[in-house]
Amino acid sequence: MTPAAAADPRSFDHLPEVFDRFAELAGGPLNDYLTARLPNRGGRAADLGCGTGQHARLLSAAFTEVLAVDVSQPMLQYARQHRPASNVCYQQRDLRNLTPATDGRFDLVLSTHTLHHLPDLSAVLEQVRSLLRPGGQVILVDSVDARRRVPRGWFRAQARRALAADLARHRRPVRQAVELYQLSTDPGWLDHLATDVFLTPEEFTEVYGQVFPGAELTGMYRALAMHWREQQEPA
Repeated sequence: MTPAAAADPRSFDHLPEVFDRFAELAGGPLNDYLTARLPNRGGRAADLGCGTGQHARLLSAAFTEVLAVDVSQPMLQYARQHRPASNVCYQQRDLRNLTPATDGRFDLVLSTHTLHHLPDLSAVLEQVRSLLRPGGQVILVDSVDARRRVPRGWFRAQARRALAADLARHRRPVRQAVELYQLSTDPGWLDHLATDVFLTPEEFTEVYGQVFPGAELTGMYRALAMHWREQQEPA
């Protein structure tokens, strides 16, 4: 871990391997949700806060062109090394700097577990909407919690409960269950989680609904997923 990363637990710079493997082991329900909503074939997609590229690679199978951005260079290096694709362009950028003028518009804009890190969420959501082509879709998934901040002790206890359930119900192989527990209690990962500030489910519904009225909301584990389609312009 670099001194800078150690000084800022909010950074993902020291977490590519931990984050990526955790998402591989625990991200099945989210991947299923996304896959069910992707078109058979589309034009352009954007992944805002792409991390290690798991969802960018998923989008690459359905879209001709994928722009995947993240502020963390180590996360992007991991993505380029482990999930390269000829139609995915990984860029180190603040997602708030994407505009229709500089980047064009997209048939799908995706962001997962990212937007709670940003101030002025309403302005960010308006910007995300501006990136859509007529008839385009936006899928935004983020963590929610009625407590807004969650102590690291809760995450440790939850990891123990999940390990016990995995072993008792044979939900996954023993080696994977133990590995997931170890990842869930990684000190750097816990440092990051304990700094997060989340919307409550009610706040998520209100804030996102103001920008994306009538959106489909789906409850997930400690998260809400929003799916919305821009109206087609009149012919």
